[in-house]
Amino acid sequence: MKRTKQCLSVAVLCLAVFGLSPAVAAVDRPNIILCMTDDQGWGDTSYLRKWFAAMLLPGLSMAKESGQVPPELTTPNYRVTQLAGIGHDAALDRQDPSNVIKVGDRYYVWYTQRRRGVHPYASTIYFATSEDGIEWQDRGEALGKGGKEEWDSFGVITPYVVVFGGKYYLYYTGTSPKGEFKSRGPDGTLRHIGVAIADSPDGPWKRFAGNPILSPVKGDNWENLLVDDTHVIRRDGKWWLYYKGGHRTIQAEDTQWGLAIGDEPTGPYVRHPANPLIGGHTVCVWPHREGVAALIDMAGPERFTVQWSSDGIHFQRAAKIPRVHTGCGPYNPDAFTDTRYGCGIAWGVAQDGNPLHIVRFDVDLTAPPEPGESHADTGQAAP
Repeated sequence: MKRTKQCLSVAVLCLAVFGLSPAVAAVDRPNIILCMTDDQGWGDTSYLRKWFAAMLLPGLSMAKESGQVPPELTTPNYRVTQLAGIGHDAALDRQDPSNVIKVGDRYYVWYTQRRRGVHPYASTIYFATSEDGIEWQDRGEALGKGGKEEWDSFGVITPYVVVFGGKYYLYYTGTSPKGEFKSRGPDGTLRHIGVAIADSPDGPWKRFAGNPILSPVKGDNWENLLVDDTHVIRRDGKWWLYYKGGHRTIQAEDTQWGLAIGDEPTGPYVRHPANPLIGGHTVCVWPHREGVAALIDMAGPERFTVQWSSDGIHFQRAAKIPRVHTGCGPYNPDAFTDTRYGCGIAWGVAQDGNPLHIVRFDVDLTAPPEPGESHADTGQAAP
């Protein structure tokens, strides 16, 4: 009887001291009552602290914080630096840079490029490399237009690159108008998403036979004209493809983001029923702590903000900032690792100016390391 009272007392004490309710304590945890066969150790509270730290507190912390914005997202300190090699060029427009990846000691980025005066959707995709993230060297065209009568014969734009399983996956948007290209309207030109695959970041790139992997939805809906601006992360063993969508009368400042999820980098992708997720133009997301963070550029009521989502679906504002450049592509080395704790971002690239050119942005959006862990390379050492 004495031991029974002790066990009950300890259970009640634990709930009171650690702020647990029976409902919270039971979430995703086994129903365990800690009892001891004799009185030894009851006076040593370290037993209690260690057991709760190991068994309950990690889950409790996640449950309490799941809806809270991580504090580092509230002070982004967004700033911009001009770049050499892919910066201002009076003869060219460069825009919509991809994410940045690092292979060995070299950074890679892909972007939309065209001669001044060429239709933006008639562009092709180029790439550049850098040793420090500031001085870049244009390496030439990575992916040209599709063949005659193909879905991407008019142009290929807005690249994004995934590294997985020894392969490189280059996502892009393609178009093939029937006659003159039309940005919107009842007979507006449809825009689709496809992917090309290579064994090296330098190419050559081979188009996936199942392209396009995502297309506008027929009928009266929010994405019946375009899907564009792919941004992919690996989460919960799946590939989460975030994209921009728009209908036939959409304006650039009113576009919204959607999400489609697939088992493989090439899909097939299934749209999430919560779409559209949030207003935004070019997509920029990354794994952050246990959730997903985002930068919203010039579109929608949440324009020029940092966003946070504990589940990658429902976003809330973390910070309002004076400007977010269009086409932000972060350097995010854990985007494809299915990490359980994203380290955040410190820098990336975006577009600016007229002529359009690529700039670098830096931010203070790295998450604190988990206890006993250190961050992967975030590129913060680059100037």
